[in-house]
Amino acid sequence: MKALPLLVAALFAAPALAKEIKVAVGLSLPPYVIQEKNAGMELDIVAQCLAEAGHTMKPVYLPFARVPVAMQDGEVDAAITVNESTGIKASYSDSHISYQNFAISLAKNNFKISSVEDLGKHSVAAFQNATLYLGDKFKKMAEGNKAYAEHAQQVKQNMLLYSGRVDLVVGDRNIFKYYNADTKKEGMDVGQAVTYHEIFPPTPYKVAFRDAALRDAFNAALKKMRADGRYDGVMKKYQ
Repeated sequence: MKALPLLVAALFAAPALAKEIKVAVGLSLPPYVIQEKNAGMELDIVAQCLAEAGHTMKPVYLPFARVPVAMQDGEVDAAITVNESTGIKASYSDSHISYQNFAISLAKNNFKISSVEDLGKHSVAAFQNATLYLGDKFKKMAEGNKAYAEHAQQVKQNMLLYSGRVDLVVGDRNIFKYYNADTKKEGMDVGQAVTYHEIFPPTPYKVAFRDAALRDAFNAALKKMRADGRYDGVMKKYQ
């Protein structure tokens, strides 16, 4: 008679048996997340790791502010482009991807940018709400720089830089490169050499799981994917 309660307990402790894992996606940022294609660097990596663990991924696109609520209410099994600072109570995976912001200039200008404060001497175009994400020094620089502006559309930053209308743009390198194709369509010379000034630290992101056992299976798959070269293959596909 004791075997039945033990069996029930084991079933509840086991990883979710469902093959479809609902994953909340709160940021649509090509090439990391390309919503219209259900693809991108980050989505592909997560999907392949889940497949390695025997599951399929179903992206659930939500406003970023809705992601914690969806996790708490059990609407999704996991969430991406998050880390512990997001405040979601979950089992966090190892870091599966990092975003890296740079100050980017045309190489021909030979600007010497070694700190955030150096940006204050130049005209700067940044992504929307950059002052909320890039730290107090950046916010102070922006508030004191009359030639600082933020833009909701990444392609606008690329156009401003290549046309010489701003000295520098601030954004993720992979996102900047991705939008060069659209910038070229607008008649800009995207063949001009650029310099990436590394004045911001990378931001590592993780997957938040409701199920710790599923998190562990994901971590094992991620480790294997990095070791056998598939991880680098996904990254190169979008670069």
